[in-house]
Amino acid sequence: MQYQGTAIIRVNGREIESLTGATFTTGGFTRQPVKGARVYGFNQTPVEATINMTIPNSANTSIADLNNMTDVTITFIPDAGKQWLMPNSWANGNASVNGEGNITCGFTSCEAKEI
Repeated sequence: MQYQGTAIIRVNGREIESLTGATFTTGGFTRQPVKGARVYGFNQTPVEATINMTIPNSANTSIADLNNMTDVTITFIPDAGKQWLMPNSWANGNASVNGEGNITCGFTSCEAKEI
């Protein structure tokens, strides 16, 4: 059985040169227990889908362009299968470059769909 070792991330069909360590969260719901004299059950709150990544900075990379992306389709493709689609995503607006020349950026979507 194969387990995930790498993943490809695409924005509107174009592969992003992401470095190792990207994180993807499917979203859905977060659940909290409802308690009184006992635990009665739970309530839930919707949670957005997110993906955060690090990409190497180059002459062809614009932090401003990354921060201004809206209504993009993100595809998360791990090498172990089970691809995910984040439709109508938007950049979280926090893209930044560090001293090592790496850009961190993230995207959010109302939901992620397994495809």
